[in-house]
This record gives sequence, C-alpha cells and structure tokens, in this order.
Amino acid sequence: MHEDVKGVAAAALFSGLYPDELERLLSHATVRTLKGHEALFAEGDKAEAFYFLLAGAMRLYRLSRDGDEKVIEIIVPGQTFAEAAVFLGGRYPVSAAAVSDARLVEIPLRDFTRILKDNSGMALRMLAGLSMRLHQLINDVQALTLETAGQRVASYLLEQCPPEGNSGDVHIPVHKNVMASRLGVKAETFSRVLASLRDRGLISVAGTDIHVADREGLRRWRDTAGGGRA
Repeated sequence: MHEDVKGVAAAALFSGLYPDELERLLSHATVRTLKGHEALFAEGDKAEAFYFLLAGAMRLYRLSRDGDEKVIEIIVPGQTFAEAAVFLGGRYPVSAAAVSDARLVEIPLRDFTRILKDNSGMALRMLAGLSMRLHQLINDVQALTLETAGQRVASYLLEQCPPEGNSGDVHIPVHKNVMASRLGVKAETFSRVLASLRDRGLISVAGTDIHVADREGLRRWRDTAGGGRA
C-alpha cells in the first residue's frame, strides 16, 4: 500500500477498522493533487468517491441564489470528507474546492459500498466514526444559532488552542475571509473581534497565526456580555 494511502488509518472514520479491513477498503484508492482554488466537485454532482486530505486545505460550501458562498466546513490534513454521499442518494450535498495546493486520497464509492455490504461489522464500526462527525456538525449549528459573532470567534480559538497550559498558538489554515464565512460572520466582524481581543490582551495576531495569551480570560470573555458586544 502506498505510504500516502497508509496515512488514512489516522482518520476518525477508520479508527475502528482492523488493518486488513482498511487495506481492503483502500485497495483501489489513488492520490490526487489540486492547485489552490481548483474545484473538486460541485453540489449535485454524481458522487464517485470520497476523500482523505493529506496536505493543504479544502473548503466545503454552498452557493445562495444570489451567488454568495457560505462555507460549511474547512477540511484540514487528517480529515475525511464527502463520505456522507454514500447515504444521500449518490449526490454530493455541497461543493468542494482547494483553498491552497492540496494532496488527497481518493476512495471510490463503488468499491467502498460493495465492501460495506459484505461486512456488516465493518459498517457498524465506521458508523461510529460518522456519528462523531455528526455530533461536531450539530455543535457547529448550535453555535451559529445561539452564539453571538464574538462568542463564535472565541469558541473557535478555544477549540483550536492546545489543551495544555493557559496559553497557546492557533494557526488559521485558510484566508480570514474563508474562516469568517465558516463561523457565520462577516469578514469585517471577524477582524473587529480579533482586534477587540488583542486590545484586551487576550490574544496577539501575526498574519494567520494567533497566540492565545490568556485562555481562561478568553473563556470568561466569551461567557459574559463582553462577547456579545464585540
């Protein structure tokens, strides 16, 4: 098995599989490369494969009737995406494009579904991985519905910050406009929130790298009215 393909074993979706099951599942997988901003598939396209990202970043998005793009999810190395198409009638529910130059493993859906039909135990173990992904998406929807713009930005920084200690570094893997869309805020609002947090001494910003100087202070700010006034 190609070394790149072996890296797929790290994905949460495959965490419950035995080595021989994973090798069988990936026997027809190939490695693809995309240039920055290159489209991978469009919403409604027939689903031929799903993917594991090796390097770079991908954005999953939908277009409004007015042509505005709403980023649904940002995919970073180590994540799978588009696997839900297996259970959605064989059509991609979103569009996907590379944010930067990207390398990914392409796993044909035809082989994937055939193997799952032959092995119910494997299907159940993979379902657990999908359930974890669904749980995260539900949390994201809840945040978009119940949290203010400031709280969403603070929550994102807290989630990405390493758990050790009261400070840590966060790298934003995409352009800030893309991240703002992912968090459901306007780009100028995203920048304004970061500036407000910086002025309070909670973070420092250097391009796409953010240093969280006071995790507990940031958490308190998020959980009080201060986050709502950003």
